[in-house]
Formats: sequence, C-alpha cells, structure tokens
Amino acid sequence: MTSLRDAAANVPASAVLSLRRPLLISAFLGAAAVVVAALFGHVLMGVLGCVGLGLGLVNSRMLQRDIVNVIGRDNPNKMAVGMLSARRLALITGIAVVLGIFVRPDGLGVFFGLAVYQLVNITHSTMPVLKERRQQ
Repeated sequence: MTSLRDAAANVPASAVLSLRRPLLISAFLGAAAVVVAALFGHVLMGVLGCVGLGLGLVNSRMLQRDIVNVIGRDNPNKMAVGMLSARRLALITGIAVVLGIFVRPDGLGVFFGLAVYQLVNITHSTMPVLKERRQQ
C-alpha cells in the first residue's frame, strides 16, 4: 500500500521524534524518583521507575525501527505494523508484569515509570506540531 508511504511523506520534519530530549527528561525524572522513593524508604521502587522509563524509551526506539522497516518494504501494509506492534508491546508488557509481580510492592515503580514516560513522550511529540499550527 502506498498510503503508508504517503502518510510518512506528509509528516513535517519537526514532528519526527528525536529521542535525545525524552532521554534527558527521563534521566532527570528517574533520578528524582530514586531520591523521592529513598526518602520514603522504597529505593527499589525508584530504581524500578527508572527501569519503566527505560522500557518506554526502548519501546519508542523499537517503534521507530519497525516503522522504517515496514515503510522500506516493497509492499508495506498495515497488518505488518500491527504484528510488529503486538510483538513489541507484548515484550514490554511481559517484562513490566514479571517485575511487578515478583518484586512486590516496589514493582509498581515499573508501571509508574512507563506511565510517566508516555506523558513525556506525548508532550515532546505534540509540541512541534502545536508550534507549527500556531505559526500558520
């Protein structure tokens, strides 16, 4: 399908996600999480929050790689994107669930880290689009 290629071609360059800023923000938030968790006596929860932030970064990087691979094929299709997404999300979810179950109660930090990373990612990826829309 050429619709995937057409959609990718219409994405403004400013909206393409660079992972440098989310990495720096995640590192800062992770360090803060460890300090705050240590103050409450749950250092491991802070560390696992950092693991969750890291899993979010890995997920974003794998998503970028998968999309580039699918668009680069001779016949890109939505089914391939869906299959790669399912595999990637199953892996990330499996790691988070295993840590969450076997490191109770501090294992919840992984889920907090994943949720915080999604907020960072959404904020970071929508800012260029909003700025561009304001200029129009």
